[in-house]
Amino acid sequence: MASQSAVDVREHYIRGGLWIAVMVMVGWSLCLTGPLAVAAWMRYGLVPSGALIWLAFAVAGTVAAVTVPRDRGPRAALPWTVCCVLLAGAGANALTVPGGFFSHYNFGFTTAGLFGLVVLWRRSFAEYLAFLTADAVVALLTLVLLGEATRASLASFIVVCAGGGALPISIYLGIRAVAATATRAAEAEDAAARTRNTQLAAEAVQAARRARYETIRAAAVRLLDGLAAGSLDLSAEGTRQEIAVAVTRLRRFLVESDDVPDPLSHELRACADAAERRGVAVDLIAAAGAIPMLPVGIRRALTEPIIHVLAATTSRARITVVASAAEVAVAIVADARLAAPISSADDSVQCDWDEEEGRLWAQARWMVSSASLS
Repeated sequence: MASQSAVDVREHYIRGGLWIAVMVMVGWSLCLTGPLAVAAWMRYGLVPSGALIWLAFAVAGTVAAVTVPRDRGPRAALPWTVCCVLLAGAGANALTVPGGFFSHYNFGFTTAGLFGLVVLWRRSFAEYLAFLTADAVVALLTLVLLGEATRASLASFIVVCAGGGALPISIYLGIRAVAATATRAAEAEDAAARTRNTQLAAEAVQAARRARYETIRAAAVRLLDGLAAGSLDLSAEGTRQEIAVAVTRLRRFLVESDDVPDPLSHELRACADAAERRGVAVDLIAAAGAIPMLPVGIRRALTEPIIHVLAATTSRARITVVASAAEVAVAIVADARLAAPISSADDSVQCDWDEEEGRLWAQARWMVSSASLS
C-alpha cells in the first residue's frame, strides 16, 4: 500500500493535470468554437448556428470544472449525465449545422472529446476511451444520416477521429505517467526515510545499551579490583550486598532488550532469579492489572529498590505489582536490613520503605501525572 505522502503527491499531479485539461477546454471553447458559433449565428440564425449547443457545452463544462476538482471520487451519476449531454449536443450540431458534417461550423464532435476529458478525469482510461468511442459512433451515424458516407468522407472521418482524440488522450495518459513517476519517487523517498529512521533508532538503542553496560561494567570492575587487591572484605555484610546488587543489575541488563509482552515482569523475574541463585526464596506474584508499556528508564527506576532489598534479604522475599494505565507500584516484603536508605534516581518514581522487627517493606511507585509513556 502506498504511503500517505505518496498518495498526496499523486493527487497533487492529478489535480494539476485536471487544471491543464480545464484550461484546454476553456481555451478551445472561447477561442475556437465560440467565434465560429457567433459567426454562424450572424449568418444563418440562432438554431442552425449551434450557438445553443455551444451554450449547453459551456454549462456542462462549467459543471465539470466546478465539481470534479473538489472530489477525489465524483458522484457516479453526474459524469455520465454530462457525457450524455455532450454526445447529444455533438449529434445535434452535426445534423443542424450548415455545410454538412465537414463544415468548419461543426465543432461538436471534437469539442465533446475535450469536454469529456474534464468530466471523466477521475475515471479510468477505459471509461474515457469508451466515451470517445461513443462520440465517434454518434459522429459516424450523423455522417450516414446526412448522406455523406463516401469513401473519401470516411477516410477524412478517420483522420478527424485520430486528430481529435490525440490531444485529450495525450493529456490523460501523459499526466498519469508523470504522476506515477512522482509517486514512485515519493515512495522511494519514504522508504529511504524509514530506513534512516530505523538506523537512527537502532543506533540510539545501541548507544543507550552501551552506556548502561559501561555503568555496570565500571561497578563490576571496581568490585573485582577490590577483591583482587584485598581491599574488600567478603565477610562484611555491606560488601556482599554490593556484589549482589551488581550481579542482579547485570542480569536485569541482559533481559532489558528482550522482546516480551510484559518487560517489567520479565525484568523482575530476572532479579528474582539472581536472588534465588543465592538461596533466597522469592515469591513473585502475578501483576494485579495490566502493566502499560513503560520506557526502560522508568522500569529500571521501579526495579532498582527491589534489587537493593533482594541483595539484603536473608531467606525469603515477596514481590507484588499493582498496575493500571495511570499508575504502577512495585512492592517487596523481605527479611532484610538495609545499610542505607532507598532512593530513586528518577524523579518520576517515588520510593517508600519501612523496617520493623526484622521485616522490610519497600515500594517504588510511578504515576502517569509525573511521567510520559512516550
